[in-house]
Amino acid sequence: PMRKLLIISSSSRMLKEPKEPIAAIRRYDGILIRSIRNYVNKLKNVDVLILSPVYGLISPEKEIPYHESIGGSWHKAQFSEDKIYTAKKANLLVLKELLSKRKYDEIYINVGKTMQQLIEGFEHIIPERTKITYAEGTGIGPKVAHMKDWMELQRR
Repeated sequence: PMRKLLIISSSSRMLKEPKEPIAAIRRYDGILIRSIRNYVNKLKNVDVLILSPVYGLISPEKEIPYHESIGGSWHKAQFSEDKIYTAKKANLLVLKELLSKRKYDEIYINVGKTMQQLIEGFEHIIPERTKITYAEGTGIGPKVAHMKDWMELQRR
């Protein structure tokens, strides 16, 4: 069966404890991450990537330490052009590498406008047959609901 890829924003809310690195899916504690936490092991043929302004595109299992969030809340964060350029380059490389190993028939994206700058242009490196689905709705609530409906369809 074809695989799907889910890309979501990390969050500016992070657990301060424990001090030592823990899985990103546990460290980040915003509403988006919390809403996939219960699903992540139940999803069938779905790979998940978390987009972090600090670590780039990472797997939910990647262990990360606590760090201060960048510029408070991330939907208000401002990234410099340099930051966007370097992050984008690195993130698109990660994606390219993943796409060289795996074929996806759909990529679901739930990242805010600011964070989207960090993967801008990704649609040019994915095969044209790949369907791109964006979380729909205005504000976090509707987007989470849309994503949950999508995840329900991918359950084991």
